[in-house]
Amino acid sequence: MKLWAAFFKLVRYPNLLYIALTQFLLQYCVVAPVLESAGEEPSLSVTQFVLLCLSTVFVAAAGYIINDYFDINIDIVNKPDKMVLDKVISRRWAMAWHTILNMTGVSLGFIVAWKTGQIYLGFTQVVCSLLLWFYSTSFKRQVLIGNVVISLLTALAVVVVGFYEKQIYHSFEAIMSPVGRKLIQIIGVYALFAFIISMVREIVKDLEDMIGDSKDGCQTIPIIWGVLPAKRLCNSLLLILMITVVMVEIRVGLFGWFTAIGYLVLFVQAPCVYVYLQLKKATTATDYHKVSSMVKLIMLTGILSMIFFKILL
Repeated sequence: MKLWAAFFKLVRYPNLLYIALTQFLLQYCVVAPVLESAGEEPSLSVTQFVLLCLSTVFVAAAGYIINDYFDINIDIVNKPDKMVLDKVISRRWAMAWHTILNMTGVSLGFIVAWKTGQIYLGFTQVVCSLLLWFYSTSFKRQVLIGNVVISLLTALAVVVVGFYEKQIYHSFEAIMSPVGRKLIQIIGVYALFAFIISMVREIVKDLEDMIGDSKDGCQTIPIIWGVLPAKRLCNSLLLILMITVVMVEIRVGLFGWFTAIGYLVLFVQAPCVYVYLQLKKATTATDYHKVSSMVKLIMLTGILSMIFFKILL
């Protein structure tokens, strides 16, 4: 039991649940209702969607393992009490699990792509796997690049569900149809949300891990640019996020979705203001960890807003 507990901790199972929940809500609370309102059905069957979701989760799990593998020296300084590698799970077994999960995730991705007749879509998981490898070995130690890569991958976890809808991949005419445009707009907004909020969290995590990162030679934003510029970048991203949410509220207000607007104000915008205030006075690793946890909560509340499309559409 101790070994399994360590394994689930190693693969960051709460984050994997976030990914699965995001894709489930997008498929069944956004994509399916939009298509059904136009008298159409999703391109993916339930089985195919489950395989796609598992594919994404397995590749992400492999990414977390390889990240910890190359971060042992950093974690010894930043979070020695939370370490799993070399304490419960050996590096050899970690690499073995990384390989197994990667191969399984990529294989499942190609199976779904083959079943839908768009085999090239299987390379999406290959690209994700490679980016996660290079992030762990190189990108995360370079200023800004690592943050952007992880944020893009977070957004891609949202977008990939749309890739498999024929209204998006079939033809330009399908994309420009009312259903195609609506899907692209909604998925695009959630992808942008995922990218921005992930960027904020990555920078806050860099602030939290400055001591260990500096000892390992990492060139993160707080180390190279300084703590204050890093905070200002986070604040700018939060402002962009708030403006985006306001634009969404104006749009859905035209349809009378006032319940959704109230939800966004209380559970997305208000927490963003709280994060801004807490980040402004944060000075210790503990302070930054609390801010990071709140940003993660905003991720969840943002994801859960997809439910309104199922209820109100």
